[in-house]
Amino acid sequence: MHTEQKVIVPDPDHTDRTALWLPLLQQLTDVAPSWLVWKNAESAFSGVGDIDAAAAAADWPVIERTFVDWAAEHGVGPTVVCRHIPGGLNLIAVPDGLTTFLEMGTKARRFWRGSTLFVLEDLESMLVMDPRGFRRLRPGAEGLFKLLLNGTRRSGRPDLAALEAKGVRELLQADPDGVRQAAALLGPASHAAVVGARHAAAGGWSWPAMLAVEGWATMRGLADPRSWLARLRFRLRGRATCPVVEAILGQGRRIPSDREGWIRELSVDHLVYPGAFPTGTPPD
Repeated sequence: MHTEQKVIVPDPDHTDRTALWLPLLQQLTDVAPSWLVWKNAESAFSGVGDIDAAAAAADWPVIERTFVDWAAEHGVGPTVVCRHIPGGLNLIAVPDGLTTFLEMGTKARRFWRGSTLFVLEDLESMLVMDPRGFRRLRPGAEGLFKLLLNGTRRSGRPDLAALEAKGVRELLQADPDGVRQAAALLGPASHAAVVGARHAAAGGWSWPAMLAVEGWATMRGLADPRSWLARLRFRLRGRATCPVVEAILGQGRRIPSDREGWIRELSVDHLVYPGAFPTGTPPD
């Protein structure tokens, strides 16, 4: 099964967006008890990435409301709500004057190679409070997940460009204990994952170790055919039928030149908030 890779397209008007994103992350830490950033905070702050968050589905309504109000307050709306990616809530703000939209994806479970990589409860022991005031995953755990999700191609081969762009080596080097904690989620493949991470942190690559981790995940995924088939259906049809998914996975979050027309198109099967969240009408 083909693995979709997000296309990273340089945004010519990106600037340091820390002051934009940080109030949202701080507020979500306060109002959504299960919410945390599990990867990509720094790339979002630098203006070239999205926010990957995790939270219980029970917290998704307050997350949606908070994101909508944040976008309105900072003048970066309208906001579009997409639920087409299985098990996920994707919120995008479509600012006028920028070439890429602002995205935060939230999940309670993450898959890799057809198998569950983690569920929300798995992350509790790996949480830290960022000095800037929001919950996030410790660096080593984030690094291991990025090593698998971004840095490992099919058949255990490295994606050198992604390893560099995602700062995987630095994360692995910074927190070996966090690497081991995250690797423990991989059961019999945990030792191979630690070996692979050690090689990657040193600037090398262990193909046998990463192939072993990938093989274990693939075989484990086959034991859950319902989830595997649901994700296969999405990969075959979801990107082609949802403009938001296509923009995220295939177009580097680019806003089409006909911004208003694109927003009208999205409103056919997405919830679109032109301004702040309506008082007294919580989302379903």
